[in-house]
Amino acid sequence: MEPTAQNTNIDFIETLLTSFESRIQKIETVFTTSDAVNESSHALMNDFQLSMKELKKERTQLNDLLRENLAKSGSLRKNDYDILMDEIFLLLDEKEKEAESHFYLYIEDQKAMVRFLRQGILDIKNTEKNNNAEKITAFKLHLETILKNQQDRKEGAINKFSEFQNIHKKLTTNFQQLLNQDVHIFCKDIKNIKKHLLEKLV
Repeated sequence: MEPTAQNTNIDFIETLLTSFESRIQKIETVFTTSDAVNESSHALMNDFQLSMKELKKERTQLNDLLRENLAKSGSLRKNDYDILMDEIFLLLDEKEKEAESHFYLYIEDQKAMVRFLRQGILDIKNTEKNNNAEKITAFKLHLETILKNQQDRKEGAINKFSEFQNIHKKLTTNFQQLLNQDVHIFCKDIKNIKKHLLEKLV
């Protein structure tokens, strides 16, 4: 939905430069588009938060199973396991917060664009026909900058989330492989996983 909204905004700005009557007719359309951006941002935020919760639930469940398995086999006490794995989970939490921060900044940029569209179009509408050419040109240039910054912010958010997702997958895959093996899990197995993951996290 988002690229369509942005393309609609750009198309509308081009219309602004050619026909005053068309500009007025398109104002309501742009307000509708702005609402769509807001709605899509809220939906995207909800999906992102749900995804993060599901990932955390998955790694917590696997971690608890592994912790219990080691304790039952006498390989590693629960408290010692927690101390051993604490560094990994603290670093993973940092990666998660980093991904969330980039995502929330992207959402704030979306909201800022909506506010800019509403105010800018109202200013143009309320300006005399013969005096608005300069304002329209400035509005177009400003919007182009906003859209470029949004794209950069979006790419940054995607990269941070992908980075976090990849580390999370390595963790859960390693945990699941240990749980699936037929032989006992030992402390050295956990230390090997920790070493491998730290190389990816640090």
